[in-house]
Order: sequence, then C-alpha cells, then structure tokens
Amino acid sequence: MADSNCLNCGKSLSGKYCSGCGQKADTHRISLKHFVMHDVLHGVMHIERGMLFTAKEALRRPGKAALDYIAGKRVNYYNIFYFVLILLGLSVVLTHYYNIVAMRVDPSKMYQLEVNEAGARINEVFKSYGKLFIFLTVPVLAFNSWLLFRKQKLNYSEHAIISGMFLLGIFLIIVLYILIGFLDLLGLPEWFAAFMSELPPFFFLIYLIFVNTNAFAKGYTTWGFLYRIFLFLVLFAFELTVFLLVLIGCITDWQGGEINYSF
Repeated sequence: MADSNCLNCGKSLSGKYCSGCGQKADTHRISLKHFVMHDVLHGVMHIERGMLFTAKEALRRPGKAALDYIAGKRVNYYNIFYFVLILLGLSVVLTHYYNIVAMRVDPSKMYQLEVNEAGARINEVFKSYGKLFIFLTVPVLAFNSWLLFRKQKLNYSEHAIISGMFLLGIFLIIVLYILIGFLDLLGLPEWFAAFMSELPPFFFLIYLIFVNTNAFAKGYTTWGFLYRIFLFLVLFAFELTVFLLVLIGCITDWQGGEINYSF
C-alpha cells in the first residue's frame, strides 16, 4: 500500500522505514498470501516485541486493536498467532505444575479427566490434533464474520486477524483462570471455587460477543447489529455441533453409545 505518510504514526515517509516509529513504509492490505506467509509463518519463526501491549489490547479493545492492525498500525503489536502458541504452551505447563502442587495440598482439586473407552479415544485425538482444532476456530469464525459483517469492507484474511485476536484473548483468559486456580489451593471459600468452575463457558461467550461488538457494531443500527450477532452465534453453535458429531462418529465408528468425558 503506497502512501506518503506512515500508517502507524502519520509521519511523512522518506525511505523504507518511518523515521518516527520504525514501521516499514510498504505496509499493505492483508491478502491470503500475506496472511499465511507473513502473519503466521513469520510470527512462528521470529520473536518480536510488544507482548504486554498486545495482551492489554486483546483484553481491553480486541476488535478495535485488530482493526488498527489491519489498517497498518502494526509496529507495537506482537504476532497474534505466535503469541497464541506461547500461551498454549504456558497453559499446559501451568496445568502440570498445578497438579503437582494440588497433589501435595489437596488431591481432590487436581485437574483429572473421567473417561470411558470412547472418552479415552477422544482424549488421544485431542492430544494429537489439539493445536489444529484450536486454530481451526480462526478460519471458521472469520468466515462467519465475513458473511455477516460486510460494512467494514474487509476481506476474508482481514477477518481472520479479528478471529485471531479473539483466540488470543481466550488463551489469556485461560492462563489467568489457571493462575486463579493456584489461589484456590491456598484455601479460598468453597462457594467461590464452585462459582469459578461454572464461569469459563460464559466468559468465552461474553468475550466472543465483546470482540465482534468492538469491531463491527459502529457500522450498524442497534437492531441491525443484534440480529447479526445472534446469527453469528447460531452459526458458530451449528458448526461446533457438526464438528463434534463428526468427531464422535469417527471415534465410535458411527455406532454411537455413551461417552464419558468430563473434568
């Protein structure tokens, strides 16, 4: 995207980099090729600054932060998808050490799966393909928002950036939730622990609505946005249900039966 001014800070450009903030002068619109080759692969191969800033933006104004990134204000942001991978690994490590501490303090509070044979197969599938399943939410949610929220005139890959910001926020919440679990081992009231155990699905739903409201609500009337976000959630629920039914069908050889898979 050729421009005489930096898209991040607005300073006049005279070379390959902005003399004000250091961002590249050739910042261009996100395409599918740019999305795959730069935002995903470059993010996995290179460590850049801005993790705290990106985390703050993902929790405080995720939709608008994604739109800023799409518009060219990228120099302060850490790569979203690499950040998700880091948080995924961190959540695994924290859960492992939580169970070590819980074993010594109160074994009843350990994260344990109660599964039957079919549940054990599902657990193996998630161990093998868990990262793939997690990142599949990005193209699925991007398709839904691309289909329903057209006024921003964003292409599919740009919608994927917004979905990636949602995924990042979810993993930030997961890590915070695990850290709160450590506090529970110190002796928080039972009612508080029970209350917290019921919250994750509501957190995820509220955050999903928050991301889309933050990104798209400004372009629509109140009712126009509400019915679109309702359709967005219905469509995602349908897609998730189809995915789970296909997964369960493949694991049980389409025979059905009882599946015990719970924490």
